[in-house]
Order: sequence, then structure tokens, then C-alpha cells
Amino acid sequence: MHPPTARPQLRLFALALCALGLGGCGGGAPLLHPAHVLTPGKVTLGAGLSGRPVLAALPSAPGTEEALAEGVLQDRTVAPAVAPWVGARVGIAGSNEAGLTYSGRAVRLDGRHAFTLTKSVALSTGLGGELILSGRPSGGDDGGSLLGGGLDVPLLIGWKSTGELYSGWIGPRAGISWVRGTYPAADLDKPTTLAGEHVRVGMVAGLRLGFRHVHVALEIGGDWHRVSGRLGATDVLFNQFSLTPAGALILGF
Repeated sequence: MHPPTARPQLRLFALALCALGLGGCGGGAPLLHPAHVLTPGKVTLGAGLSGRPVLAALPSAPGTEEALAEGVLQDRTVAPAVAPWVGARVGIAGSNEAGLTYSGRAVRLDGRHAFTLTKSVALSTGLGGELILSGRPSGGDDGGSLLGGGLDVPLLIGWKSTGELYSGWIGPRAGISWVRGTYPAADLDKPTTLAGEHVRVGMVAGLRLGFRHVHVALEIGGDWHRVSGRLGATDVLFNQFSLTPAGALILGF
């Protein structure tokens, strides 16, 4: 029957709008989906939050041009922050699935395929492409703009209970992204060219609990990042480590 699901859908839609209102220029891009794909025609909508704290100090001494450049590149590539997460997924025939997510600074479109290993265990692999909308840094009002893009490949193995009351997943995830543009800020005399390349490799693990149409998904990711680039005439190269905890309310229909 339609009435029982209409009200939860409206509530989730309202939550998604609230999350979009919190949008920033940082945060991670969690998956928040199990290894099993949706059945053909089934759709899920979700909204929640993610964070990305970094675990190591930048290499250059504070106050130097190198330290400034490293901080700018870290903010625009690794992007440590708390951010909203809003996503939708749809099942496609042939054990396939497609998804579209917004994660504070990027829009990600992905597709994946699942292989059934046993009745309760599946292996899925996919490819995601993202458009990075870094926007204008805070404190700058002189026309600077930054855009970028990237690709990532997750490989998940997971299990689910009878009736899908709970499911869990774990696996590696690797990606590469680029950002280009001009960076205006109070620390700089004028808009300065910025170019960065970001390679990341890590692991992700998650758990989803719920009943019928409503589930709560929790996920934690850990990543090693290698960032190279340039801010003006200053070259940058550093490694960083981060965690990406995330959680969301997921509605299926």
C-alpha cells in the first residue's frame, strides 16, 4: 500500500534539503551501501553526514610559503571537514546498480556489478566518477574559482541476513582526482593559480541495520593520500592519512 511509505519519503526529502543547506567545501565521499546490489527497479534514498579528520602534520614549517601552499592543497584535495551526504541508488537488471551522491564538495555518479558467492555473501566492483565543486574559498571575493574531477574504484565483499535486517561490507577503495583554477584568499595578494593531483588508497567497512523500508547505515574509511601540485610558483608534494566516519538514514521503496 502507498500510504505507509509516503510519509517517510517526505520526511527523508526534508532531511536531504536540510543537509544540502549545510553544504561546504570539504568532507569525504563515503559509499554507505552494502556489497549486494538492489533488485531491478528498487530505489533507495539517503541523507546523513560524513567527516574527514587528518592524522598527520604537514611537512613544512609553519609560516613558510611551502606550508601555506600545502595547507591550500590539502584543503582542496584531501578536504578535511564535516559535510552533508545525500544519495540515491537504483537497481538495474543483470545484478547491476547505479547511484548518484552529493557529499559537500562533489557530485559522484557510479555504476557497479555484484557477483553472488553464496546465498548471503556477495562481491561487488564498480567505477565512480566525480565532479569536484570546490567553489570559492572563504575570505575571497575577487573572482577566484576552482573545479576538478576524479575517478574511484571500490571493491566490496559483504554479507546480509535473511530479510536484510542487517548487512555488512568491507573492502579496498582507490581513486585519483585533479583540481585546477585560481585561489583568492586573505593570505594572498591576488588570485593565484592552483593545480593539484590527489591519489588515494584505503579501506572501507560498514554496517546497515533496519527493518522493511528504513535502515541506518554506518561506515568508516581509512585512506593514505599522496598530493602533488603547485600554488603560484610554489611546488607541493606531501603524504597524508585520514579517517572518514559517516552515517545516514536510508529509505527504500
